[in-house]
Amino acid sequence: MKLGAIFKRGANLLKLGVAARKLRKSTTEDQRHWAQHYLVELLGQSRGLPTKIGQFMTMDSDDQALRESLNNSLEPMSFEEVEELISQAYGKSTVFKKLEKSCKTASLGQVHFGKLKDGTEVAVKVQYPGIANTVEAEMDLMGWLPKVGPVAKWGFKMDGYRDAFWHNFSEELDYRIEAKHQENYRQKIPPLERIVVPEVISDLTQPTVLVQKKEEGFSLDKAETMMPEQKQAMGRLLLQHYLHMLFRHGFVHADPQPANFAFRQYKKSYFQLIIYDFGSVLEIPDDTRLALLRIILALREREHLDPLTCLSALGFDSEKLKDLRPTLPALMSVLFEPFLIEAPYDVKEWRMSERFDQIVGDMKWWFRSAAPPKLIFLMRTLHGLTAMLRRLDVPLPWQFIMDQILSDIYPQARALTLPEVEGDSKSPAFDSMARYLKVHVVKSNGNKVSLTMPGRCADDIESIMDEPVKESIQRQNIDLQSIQDKARRSGFIPQTLFELHDEERDMKVWLE
Repeated sequence: MKLGAIFKRGANLLKLGVAARKLRKSTTEDQRHWAQHYLVELLGQSRGLPTKIGQFMTMDSDDQALRESLNNSLEPMSFEEVEELISQAYGKSTVFKKLEKSCKTASLGQVHFGKLKDGTEVAVKVQYPGIANTVEAEMDLMGWLPKVGPVAKWGFKMDGYRDAFWHNFSEELDYRIEAKHQENYRQKIPPLERIVVPEVISDLTQPTVLVQKKEEGFSLDKAETMMPEQKQAMGRLLLQHYLHMLFRHGFVHADPQPANFAFRQYKKSYFQLIIYDFGSVLEIPDDTRLALLRIILALREREHLDPLTCLSALGFDSEKLKDLRPTLPALMSVLFEPFLIEAPYDVKEWRMSERFDQIVGDMKWWFRSAAPPKLIFLMRTLHGLTAMLRRLDVPLPWQFIMDQILSDIYPQARALTLPEVEGDSKSPAFDSMARYLKVHVVKSNGNKVSLTMPGRCADDIESIMDEPVKESIQRQNIDLQSIQDKARRSGFIPQTLFELHDEERDMKVWLE
């Protein structure tokens, strides 16, 4: 790697760092809005890794103008450059009957539509010249960055993260690897008939040029504006695709930004999902894939199973997690919540990061640092899925859909042998969490009210109370926040949360 390239990218990353600092120090909404758009524009102009970060930042943003700002800042190559690169790839032979000058830009290359000599309509992806050196320079800089903040305090394995990122990017930078991923995906996606993976023209695919049959649809931006039942149908397709590929094959599209997906409509509520860009595909070993499924089933069935053994099977550092052991059942219930609810689930209710903070505070970094670096791509994949579902704004029955398409492999997951970890008979298990939150009220007139709710409702006790009860709690100096914090730190084990006695009611709230 030439030092000049490293210094150039270093200066650019420094500029991005200044913009990010301005965003953090914004004190008004107008300042924050300006700083956010400025940072996103810089990320787009920088191509490579910074653009990937910009795509992640805007993935689930409600600000459509912010997403447009990123897209508009991606400056395409001139068509003359594109023609020169295609000439270098194929020599003097004329491959295309037609190639449109307009294009769609992305982080590592741009796409032009065209026709082959036989009339086949194609999409041609051409890589930006020098982008491989640019990404390598950024990876080198990642290795030189000082270990500060959470990275230093909680002992993140930065070498492991750097290696994982570089492996991922090195595959994305070779379109022959992407073509193999794409054809493999086409073979594995059945029996999901409504999922479309464009066919690669293998004979024309080069390291920096990929040619595939043209498959067009409309974007998530348009999908957001459609009727609820139509959004429901599109959301189901997204969810079915990810569950099928993740749990059945351990081979799943791992760059889930909205631009890589499109929908095609045939009837009022009959859609197809088109998937593009297979440069980043997550390949999960069978034992890890089945361990993920085993965890979900154990949580659902309240199995007497130590969460630490499950996390160890995923590659977590079990020694690091011993200090978090009492909270692991609750943490994992939050982490896998959409898979555990029988009713249709709205991902807007998940609030995963916020609830992790409430249970363990800064120790969330200890949990994250115990994770194997490669797991970050699985988390990015699930984040991308939930971001798209959040924008469609429809609840979906995750558990029902999962049972429909995966129940035949449940026995394999249940039979999986998990690693042994040191523990004792008091180690918390999935069945140690309370199943129900119960409320019993006896009013002054003798009327009785009893409520039974899922135990997860204890995550926010205040939300289930009406105003008169809240006022009575305040009058009696009951510290509801402390009670809530204690329940979270305990991992929501069965316990009495509080009792209230006044002239209007006697009330008891407990976990059972």
